[in-house]
Amino acid sequence: MSITLPGMLTVQTIQGRRGPFNVAKLATSIGIFEVKNPVLMQFAPGDYQGNFILEQIKVKAYEWAGGATSYIDAALDWAALEQFARECGFGLEEETYPDNSVSSFETYPEDGIEIPKFAQTVQQVEAMIGNGQQEICLGEYMLSDRDALTTARNLMMEAGYRFQPHAHAWRLQ
Repeated sequence: MSITLPGMLTVQTIQGRRGPFNVAKLATSIGIFEVKNPVLMQFAPGDYQGNFILEQIKVKAYEWAGGATSYIDAALDWAALEQFARECGFGLEEETYPDNSVSSFETYPEDGIEIPKFAQTVQQVEAMIGNGQQEICLGEYMLSDRDALTTARNLMMEAGYRFQPHAHAWRLQ
């Protein structure tokens, strides 16, 4: 079941340990929700007014500095949000962030498809496993979504990967 609410999506870019990523707050008439998903990388930081489809509302918590913090997280209809990004004039990540130039030390497979440094989605984890990548690191979006993290963990374990805590990576055994 989903609901459609008018609201304001405020997107901001955060510099995380695994590189920059976009997060958002969705302010609606029923509350303010945290939003995290790779689709947000298509948006430039700023405020976006519109109707948003909420598919799931979850309470999330994390521990920090000896205490616990909880917040309300919303899972939006990502296909609709991607369409909303196009309507706002945004397309692919490369168009939104033209300063992301390719360095000479970045690796590309023989078929010319760039392998991401951090897997942000289950589909990227599946592709990395399919390519036989020796090490898989998970990105901020994957780590913030428990369901996706569990699915990715199960896929990697079935494929023979084991978690290496010191490296914060999954390595093929």
